[in-house]
Amino acid sequence: MIAACVFDGGKCVRCGADCINERQVCGVGNDELLGLIDEFAATPTRGPGTELKKLLARVGNTATPDCDCNARAAEMDRREQDSPGWCEANLDTIVGWLREQAEARGLPFLDAVGRLLVLRAIRNARKAAPPSP
Repeated sequence: MIAACVFDGGKCVRCGADCINERQVCGVGNDELLGLIDEFAATPTRGPGTELKKLLARVGNTATPDCDCNARAAEMDRREQDSPGWCEANLDTIVGWLREQAEARGLPFLDAVGRLLVLRAIRNARKAAPPSP
């Protein structure tokens, strides 16, 4: 259960956090939630996964609450950031993810088109990336 901080004198009496606002989440018993917040903050907001989502949205395919699309897009972005070239090296895996989602949604799918989409997303991400120092 998620609990709010209980303040007395500007500090939470349970976790000792300084008061930021009246609705802040207490650190006691919320380790899983706080871990998710930390993970979200560390998630890149650009990269091949983000670009692939943009391309798919152009043709009306967006993430749904019961699919892995957002998590996989974030994984692509994170792995590409950690190891440039990861998406190209794992192109077949990513195309498999696309095929899996197309089948789950009852949509037709061609591997060749999926490969082209992923390669375009990689190229778009590289164009959008800030220049290296």
